[in-house]
Amino acid sequence: MPQSYKIDYIEFPSSDGPNTRRFLGDAFGWGFTGYGPDYNGINDAGIDGGIDSSDGRPRAPLAVIRTEDLELAEREVVAAGGVITTPAFDFPGGRRFHFREPGGVELAVWIEKA
Repeated sequence: MPQSYKIDYIEFPSSDGPNTRRFLGDAFGWGFTGYGPDYNGINDAGIDGGIDSSDGRPRAPLAVIRTEDLELAEREVVAAGGVITTPAFDFPGGRRFHFREPGGVELAVWIEKA
């Protein structure tokens, strides 16, 4: 069966995480789960997401694509003309890498921890 790729997570960059959380909570009623001083998961938004206020955060919202085979996904991204911008790294739910597609959009691909 061919590899499956689905967008299932979106990250919002923020220079002020507490105010972004306050705004999204007040405006939309969303809740949050803290995962350290610079990252919060978003709850009840219809799609899983997070707020990244780390120094190395992307400049624009980041769509994150789920896969079953991260190494295969990376090979397919590169073969299609994508450029890896952040090599694969572990995080508290799995492993992922970031890339830029030929039109300039940065995306990420992740795999859940076994």
